[in-house]
Amino acid sequence: MPAYEYRCRVCDASFEVRRGINSDTTAPAPCPAGHAETSRIFSAVAVSRGASAPAMAAAPAPAAGGGGSCCGGGCCA
Repeated sequence: MPAYEYRCRVCDASFEVRRGINSDTTAPAPCPAGHAETSRIFSAVAVSRGASAPAMAAAPAPAAGGGGSCCGGGCCA
């Protein structure tokens, strides 16, 4: 069940509410202090891999003299 972040316009408290995917996520949620004037906050989600996931190999170093463009700098010489 996804968690949605809200902020109270009265007391400026931030809080999360877990709602089902099919529920009305735009409906206001009362803050923990009981105020009804809240708004939903859109925030970035940090995703990390667990220790059991294989590590990705490092990107290869650019060729000597490469400019880093789409073809390694050969077309921009």
